[in-house]
Amino acid sequence: MARELARLEVSQGRRILGVGLQGVLGLLLLYIVAAQPSGNVAGSFILAAIGISLVWFAWRFWKSTETTLVLTTDGLFDGNGRFFCTFKDIEKLDRGFFAFRPSGGFLIVTKEPVQRGWAPGLWWAFGRRIGVGGSTGRPASKQMADIISVMLTERGDEIRAQKPE
Repeated sequence: MARELARLEVSQGRRILGVGLQGVLGLLLLYIVAAQPSGNVAGSFILAAIGISLVWFAWRFWKSTETTLVLTTDGLFDGNGRFFCTFKDIEKLDRGFFAFRPSGGFLIVTKEPVQRGWAPGLWWAFGRRIGVGGSTGRPASKQMADIISVMLTERGDEIRAQKPE
């Protein structure tokens, strides 16, 4: 049985604030299109498309932040059981200032490509990169990144951050 090392989740307050802001903005744009029709069909269509997109993103954000990210001795998983990587699959961990990572989070670069996916506010995976964080708390993200760093160091690998050239 794998031992849990860290758990990363989005707080209820951040979930409500994120969904509320996106949803209200989307509904406001849809209201503007419906209440004040203009002669500019293209402009109305663009506002409606943005409004629908924002409502969809709010719903997607709410659904994706129901789960958590769990770091165990076997590797990184989400609360639904989706597997990301094991410690031996990790090439490096990047928390650098110029890293392309989620806000307040970190980037894991793996040796092999991972299955693509996206949970807004929690993680994204594309190619060999896994971005962790976003709407999660900085201290919890830092703790998970520190544990991964320690595991990589114990493995004998050097922890490298991307240096700007």
